[in-house]
Amino acid sequence: MMKRLVMCVSCLVFTLCLAIPIEGNAAPSEDEVNAYLKEIGWTKEDLQRYLSFYEVKLENFQDISHLKEELGTPINEKNLHDMLERYELTKEELEILLSKVGEKVQDYTFLEDLELAVDFYLTHEEEIARAEDFFVSMGFKEKEAHQIFEHILSLPKDVLADELARLEGKLKEEPTSVDQIFTLWTEFMEAFQVDANLHVNDSDETKVSQQELMQPGWLEGKEVHLDLYSNDGTHLASTVMDEKAVSPTYVKKTGTELVHLGKVGVKMSDELYQNRMPETAPMTK
Repeated sequence: MMKRLVMCVSCLVFTLCLAIPIEGNAAPSEDEVNAYLKEIGWTKEDLQRYLSFYEVKLENFQDISHLKEELGTPINEKNLHDMLERYELTKEELEILLSKVGEKVQDYTFLEDLELAVDFYLTHEEEIARAEDFFVSMGFKEKEAHQIFEHILSLPKDVLADELARLEGKLKEEPTSVDQIFTLWTEFMEAFQVDANLHVNDSDETKVSQQELMQPGWLEGKEVHLDLYSNDGTHLASTVMDEKAVSPTYVKKTGTELVHLGKVGVKMSDELYQNRMPETAPMTK
């Protein structure tokens, strides 16, 4: 499936190019597109979703050759082997590298996407490893780690960067009250644009209110399940909380790791995804 999940700033010339009428064929024919999609194992919905990330339509491509050129080189055994040799990696080492952010080789369709990802992950290996350690410490599964990264990459990076800087400043001191702790958690959820569903793991999955959590000792001996959702209702991840969730030290430490995770996402947006934007894309957010 597609990996270019963030629309990044494009050059003005791309917008101007879209404004110039194209002589002859204004877009690839439906038969050509269908044949190509069959070749790469995509559906029309896959292509539509892929292009929509860049606010691009099929009509923006001159012909099927232009579309193929911009999408990239489909991965096959030979070019994957050649890429591994260039990076001096084995297939197993590549899988391990990608798994740190919940990915696998099969998630990639085009070689250029995979090459840029590998280059980024190797260059920022320590930062990626730290993010992986955080996911493990929170009890997130590999698929959930992937979904969280995808969600972070879908956020407006400049807004997120500003929010992370603000929250980082607030974390210089530990919160001194339960009110401050919940204010911090709320601000982190707002910064990452996620909603939380708290419930006790009983037959009715009884919801837990913030007022209950704020009661001294209420969490002691209990396990509260936390489900995280994007603002559009997509489930991202689940974990279990205990009394340490309202510990000032835990909140400061976890908050620091969340800031780091967000910064990795901003770097991925800046250094990775903008380099693979199709050269037909208009200016984006």
